[in-house]
Amino acid sequence: MYLRRAEMKDLPQIESIIQDGKRHLAAQHIDQWQGIYPDTKILVDDIQNGHTMILVEDYEVLGAAAVIPGPDDSYQDIDGKWLTDDDSYVAIHRVAVSANHRGHGLAGKLFNAIFEEVDNFDSIKGIRIDTHPDNLGMQHIIEKSGFTKTGTVEVKADDLTDVQDFAYERLTKTAVPAGHTA
Repeated sequence: MYLRRAEMKDLPQIESIIQDGKRHLAAQHIDQWQGIYPDTKILVDDIQNGHTMILVEDYEVLGAAAVIPGPDDSYQDIDGKWLTDDDSYVAIHRVAVSANHRGHGLAGKLFNAIFEEVDNFDSIKGIRIDTHPDNLGMQHIIEKSGFTKTGTVEVKADDLTDVQDFAYERLTKTAVPAGHTA
């Protein structure tokens, strides 16, 4: 199992995983991703901009996430306080894992692989993410992965309005003081 940047040839598998995620959220009565977002145009833009990271095993895409350098429009205003004070962060968006492998800890493995990748860049001090207040599963994975809840943000990219997502940040190894762990 390994992490790599997505290519256009991966788009059908990524779209399938996103649709799995939409159905999974709908089955839990969570209105996150229940409109057009994220649509094919966003997924294509993510791939073309080199933002989509995929977890792969035996040519199968097991999970995907967009890892986007700051600043992020949704993170400019927070009801709370970020752990980092500038734009030296990456934002993780559109996290999804294959329904065929749900329950095998893939989201955590995807996060850990992204952390290893991001930790190679001295200029990145934080990793930010947000999720819907009703998405308890993702909140659990985020917190288990070492993120700190920092407040709430209004997501600008989603087609839903007036939803205040829970915001989280995790410091990178570069930002962690000596003697502490990320």
